[in-house]
Amino acid sequence: MVVTAIGVLPACGRQVTGLNVPNGGGIAPVGDTIVRFETAGPLDFQNVTYLVVFNTTGNGQQPYAQGYNTDFKNWSAFFLVGGGSTYANFPALEQVYQNPASGASQSFNVQIPTGTVAFQTTIPTAASQYGFQVTFNNCLLDLPPPTSTNQPPLNVNRLCPPFLYIATPWNISLFTLDRTNTPIDSLGVNGPSDTSYSFAIDSAVTAEYNKFKPATNSTTTNASAQITGIDVFTTAPAGAVSAPSPSPSPVPTPTH
Repeated sequence: MVVTAIGVLPACGRQVTGLNVPNGGGIAPVGDTIVRFETAGPLDFQNVTYLVVFNTTGNGQQPYAQGYNTDFKNWSAFFLVGGGSTYANFPALEQVYQNPASGASQSFNVQIPTGTVAFQTTIPTAASQYGFQVTFNNCLLDLPPPTSTNQPPLNVNRLCPPFLYIATPWNISLFTLDRTNTPIDSLGVNGPSDTSYSFAIDSAVTAEYNKFKPATNSTTTNASAQITGIDVFTTAPAGAVSAPSPSPSPVPTPTH
């Protein structure tokens, strides 16, 4: 059973400063990641919410759309765009915090400074392909626990790497939600309830990763909410070792 994935998480605000992500698409700037969210039909930001969910703990586990069934296990942070007027034109960023004392999950809104995230409602160089592209500096996901009281303001007067709170590999999922925040589709061929797929990237190297889903495997008739694939571009930080690009995405075996 798939249950509401977003509405159950109360949000609190926190400012992130000190990042500088150039606008545009194509090759990711040094230390940045580009995520292309690909759909079967035109984007519908009024009726559909689009989520890009990250597990940045480095444990290799996939974040899935099961809500209370997993208590958002392996969710670290997510971009969301759409859902009517709330995030209709630009993505929000939320951190998911797993409280070790209670075991409960809570989301905290990360206030994105102007110019730190580039968002395009089309996929560059693929005019006939539906979807959007978000480009961000990897430092943006290097989020301390929201309970931390002794940490200086995040990313002020420091560069990443070294990262303090995240590790590679990153596991990434795409989800679409309806107006009631109920998951509609995922990267899995069996829709939002699918827990058989995995998609991981190494954020420390220069590479391209992708995963595509045949349209015949879709469980939704709404083309705007139907996910057809993901394409991710990473560019290694200065001095890091680069991997051949493009390269197929690694597919580790999920552990349940």
